[in-house]
Amino acid sequence: MRLTHVRAENFKSFAKLDIRLDDLNVLIGANASGKSNFVQVFTFIRDIVESGLENAISIQGGAQYLRNVNCEGDANLTVELSIEPDYAAAVRPWGVTSSVIRWTLGFSLAFPGGRNVSIAEDELRVEFSNESGADLAIALKPAKKGYEIEGGPEELRGMIADSLEDARQPMLLIEHQFLGSILLFNSLKSIGTYDIDPKGPKNGVFFGAKSDLEPNAENLAIALERILSDDESRRKLRNLLKDVLPFTDGLETQQLQDSSLFFNLRESFSRQPMPAAFLSDGTIDVIALIVILYFERKSLVVIEEPERNLHPSLISRMVELFKDASRLKQIIVSTHNPEIVRYAEPEQLILISRDASGSSHAERPADKAQVQRFLREEIGMHELYLENLLEA
Repeated sequence: MRLTHVRAENFKSFAKLDIRLDDLNVLIGANASGKSNFVQVFTFIRDIVESGLENAISIQGGAQYLRNVNCEGDANLTVELSIEPDYAAAVRPWGVTSSVIRWTLGFSLAFPGGRNVSIAEDELRVEFSNESGADLAIALKPAKKGYEIEGGPEELRGMIADSLEDARQPMLLIEHQFLGSILLFNSLKSIGTYDIDPKGPKNGVFFGAKSDLEPNAENLAIALERILSDDESRRKLRNLLKDVLPFTDGLETQQLQDSSLFFNLRESFSRQPMPAAFLSDGTIDVIALIVILYFERKSLVVIEEPERNLHPSLISRMVELFKDASRLKQIIVSTHNPEIVRYAEPEQLILISRDASGSSHAERPADKAQVQRFLREEIGMHELYLENLLEA
């Protein structure tokens, strides 16, 4: 799954948001510019698909913190995502193999009374091609009674109508699990957001925790246990870690009598493994980043300020890892570090800024004519960023 475009209105600090997404996206901007709110667009969609609209709104802090506080009157909140599968996603609901080309999902939420939420608009469009190469599209949206379904083969329309017949109301189309399994947008659940806290992984974690890495990486030992149980994954992890930290010679996990699990790092100049509790914050961060980039089963990962605790000499290598891993999964990172800006490609940068009214804006600075002139004069993006010239 690859998100190609995101549009939103009145979402948190964004009055209007309209930005394309690439394989690797580096968010830059001042403190409180809205970078975290940009990320929340994706977690909001994921939480809707995973837990339903009501729970997703609650996770965001409630309706009063979801809609832009400066929007006037009864203005709606809207979100629209364009998504492409990262492989030939096959669907066979009517006996003919077809490949999904693109999904476009969009909805609008109204806020009667300021705190209540109702669904004002909802539409899902799926484009695909069949065995003969013909391009087809099917669009769904609520009607006065049930749902309006346009386009696509009659058999598919009938199957979708049957699946929606008993759907509870109100309900966003992307909340419908069976519909998601037919049209393959359940993959939106595989969005991972991470803000690594190196203090957590230094402590043991009890068995029973899930093996997918938690957002703060506190269960890193469990994730490593899964990775190290496979010989090929173990070799890959060892090589990646040694490439970034040459003094390392592999990782191992160890179970204590209280059924907790922790991990050790082997160093090339010592026979004694080093327990995680005594590793530096930067070393923990590097291990967690490698796990996120290469071993987490996520189609899109968002990592907040990954450069924290890292020595400046490691930044260029870290950016190379981002570029390499983005061939396999889509990556969004947020940063204040000019060294990441230096080593990222100019077209990978997304600048988040805030205007005098408090509204956030997102733009690709490399698309601006003035920035292109600076680049032609061999003035680096990191220099423009430090001098605050990207917003000019």
